[in-house]
Order: sequence, then C-alpha cells, then structure tokens
Amino acid sequence: MNDNILQNGYPSWEELKKFNRIPSDERFAKGPVAVIECIQAIPCNPCEGACKFGAICVGEPIINLPQLEEEKCTGCGMCVAQCSGLAIFVVDKTYSETQATVSFPHEYLPLPEKGQTVTAVNRAGEPVCEAVVVRVVNPERNDHTPVVTVAIPKEFADVVRGMVRLGMEKPADHSCCKDYVYKENDPDDLIVCRCEEVTVGDIRKAIAEGAASITGVKRRTRAGMGLCQGRTCSKIVTKMLSDATGKRGIDIPLDTARPPMKPVTMKILGGDDDV
Repeated sequence: MNDNILQNGYPSWEELKKFNRIPSDERFAKGPVAVIECIQAIPCNPCEGACKFGAICVGEPIINLPQLEEEKCTGCGMCVAQCSGLAIFVVDKTYSETQATVSFPHEYLPLPEKGQTVTAVNRAGEPVCEAVVVRVVNPERNDHTPVVTVAIPKEFADVVRGMVRLGMEKPADHSCCKDYVYKENDPDDLIVCRCEEVTVGDIRKAIAEGAASITGVKRRTRAGMGLCQGRTCSKIVTKMLSDATGKRGIDIPLDTARPPMKPVTMKILGGDDDV
C-alpha cells in the first residue's frame, strides 16, 4: 500500500522530507519554530497574512506551497489557528533537557486544561505517549480554533501532532473512521467543516432530508467545498452517515474529487511575454 497523503489522509515522513517541510536542526536548537506540513498545491494563503514577521511566503500563484524563512520565525504560533488545513504546528525542542513541546490546533470539545495529562497521538491519530498540557490558547482572533500546547518526551517531537479527544476511549482511525466515536449528544453548533462553517446540526438536517452520501451532504451544506477540500470534515461526515444508515464507513459513497478553482491570467498560462 502506498504511504502517502492521498492514500492515508496525512503526509508521511518521507513526503515531508521530500517537500522540505521540516526546519533544520540548527533552527530547532534556537527555540520554538513553525513546522508547516502542507504538501498539496491548493489555493490557500491565510498563513502568509497571519505572520506579522514575514516568515511565511506563498506568493504568486496562490497554489504555491508556503515557504518558511527560518531566521524570521519566532515560534509565536499565530499561523497555527489560521491554517484552513490544520497543517501547521509549533515545535520547541529546547523546552527542557528531556522534554519538548508541540502546539497544535484542537477543534474538539471539551477542551483540556493546563496541567492535565492527555494521550498524545501521531499524524495517523495513533497513541504515542502521555503528554502534559502546558497551555490552551483560544482568543477571538482564532475564530473557534483553540491551540493546545503539550509537553512530551523529546524523542517524540517529530512524531506527536495532536491528542486524543477527551472522552474517547480510542483515537480516530482515519482510514475508515471505525474508531471515531460520534456522539448523539454532540451539540448542534459544533463546527464540522471550518472552511464553510458547517455545523453538526446542519449535517444532521441534511441526513434527515435524505442525504445518504458525502456528495449528498456536500450539495445541501457545502461541507467539503472549502479551501482544505474536505481534508478533515469528510471523515466526520462519513461517520455520521454510517451511524445514520447502518452502513460501514468504507461502504459510504465518496464524493467526486475536483481540483480547487481560481481565476488564472493568460500570462501564467502562456508564460512571459518575451517567450
């Protein structure tokens, strides 16, 4: 089986190295730094505008992969909550002699509290180690995307990228959503698709109206039509459909994948005038 983001829903270590997504050891040694694990060419650049230090550059065309200028990055984390694909983290390998910290977006309730011990997970959502919550930041500017920072053993700094949702016995298996526990008492205003601000209640209504596939939900709610192209919400929608229809997650019809669209100038299509 191929080990890549299209197959698994998350980037492999080999892909991250191939696209130069990991800061240098020299920069890690200086303190906290942003790790941008974005490897797909989609029209998206909120991270560029979020960095007041000019450390992130997307440029033109907008489908460029964001590039980090290590010397300008302060590790402030302003870019973490602004990433529509939830693909930016801040890693501090200098936190202590034995521990590092990882900051990541966490859009699940209930939120953890400072000092709480949680289970840290890797990119696949698999348990890695115990972690202690250092802080939880959720100002209004984050637009309902809290950023959680946890302290972990330093050897897991390149592996940990999240935590198990509190109240879940197991982390999600993103390959088919079989371990994701969607709860019937989840509030209607809980956001599932952040790009289009589609809530649990919106999806419940769509299913009640007859939506039996991801495409059906998408047409009624726009879930999955945002900048991240359903990278996160499609898995949750699949589980909700599975619970409502009694079908296995792998038997829920997939939506039709289409590339993001953006107006393109003739100059980009045809090249420079003197060519």
